Amino acid sequence: MKKKIELSGGLKDMVTYCTAIYELDGDVDTEMINDVIEHSPIFENKSFYTNIHGTVQRTTINRNSKVFIKGNRVTLQIRYDILRVVDIELTQEDEGWIKSDINNLIKHFELLLAPIE
Repeated sequence: MKKKIELSGGLKDMVTYCTAIYELDGDVDTEMINDVIEHSPIFENKSFYTNIHGTVQRTTINRNSKVFIKGNRVTLQIRYDILRVVDIELTQEDEGWIKSDINNLIKHFELLLAPIE
């Protein structure tokens, strides 16, 4: 399996993008992959909140993911939109959390693509 993963954007852009492209050696079970992505609690489109300690101020982060399959090529795209609810500064911790979430999603997605030994 060949793969290429590109990550762009960040806190200053208020959006982070991830595209992961996989070329598989064999056939792709399109129905299974689409079904898992559509019904999975891991890959669901979701909103997360970061709270400022000791206050009710928070920032909303929306995550959207989608899979595209053509032939033996599978593409996973993930987008994180950062929406400030109040005028607070985001930290490197927030950006680190997004990158960690992306890495975890990629690991789970690759499990779907790899043959079980």
